Amino acid sequence: MSVVRNLHQRAYKLLPACILLPFAVIVHQANANVIIHATRVIYPQDQREVNIQLTNDAERPSLIQSWIDDGDDKSSFNNTSVPFVLTPPIIRVEPNSGQTLRLTWTGGASLPQDKESIFWLNILDIPPKNTDTPDANMLQMAIRSRLKVFFRPPALSAEGAKKAFYDLQWKYSPSAPKTVLVVNNPSPYFVNISNVKIERNKKEIKSLKGEMIAPGSAAEFRFTALPDNIKNDEIRYEAINDHGSVITIKTTQKTR
Repeated sequence: MSVVRNLHQRAYKLLPACILLPFAVIVHQANANVIIHATRVIYPQDQREVNIQLTNDAERPSLIQSWIDDGDDKSSFNNTSVPFVLTPPIIRVEPNSGQTLRLTWTGGASLPQDKESIFWLNILDIPPKNTDTPDANMLQMAIRSRLKVFFRPPALSAEGAKKAFYDLQWKYSPSAPKTVLVVNNPSPYFVNISNVKIERNKKEIKSLKGEMIAPGSAAEFRFTALPDNIKNDEIRYEAINDHGSVITIKTTQKTR
């Protein structure tokens, strides 16, 4: 199982008493005490609940607040409304110990039965007050991690999700900018691509960033430059599966 320390993370500046300030900054390297034993959550509709394992490897306890949102990254613990219950919403994780979050679908919303839906799991890791220097004017940081939650109706399967990686349709159009490669996802699954590479003469041209392609949608992968004609060039892309592992796929399929 994949283990993650840094996903989509925000660092919240805290007062010494762990009072949340009304602003946050994005960070890319944050040392959260609590490890989340997942990089994404797959929720099959016919499953009673899904567990998320947490481990605290630090020498001090951590207070964890967790909640689900429907895509608003400015959501907070008290201002989100989704058809899920996450228990316990507040939990203390002792040093060198673990805890389990339980995610349950309430059935209170009518979600599509012919394609996946996406939600987000938020885990806010609030460090304890530093009692070694109680009078010091110190700034503490709370780390918020966001994991994708894919809600999968009964008609869809893990095998189908894997097949969707290979069913992507790549397009290079002369009318589009020369730095753009378009991919269409005809499947009912979300497809996460971490990067795309085009190889020519043993040289790789890599996309500027990855993309998540929604069911029945298209996405653009941008490059600093592309050859004038890539009709016969090999496209290699890295797809992320249900377990957070990377699968490298090669294709020369391109439509115009």
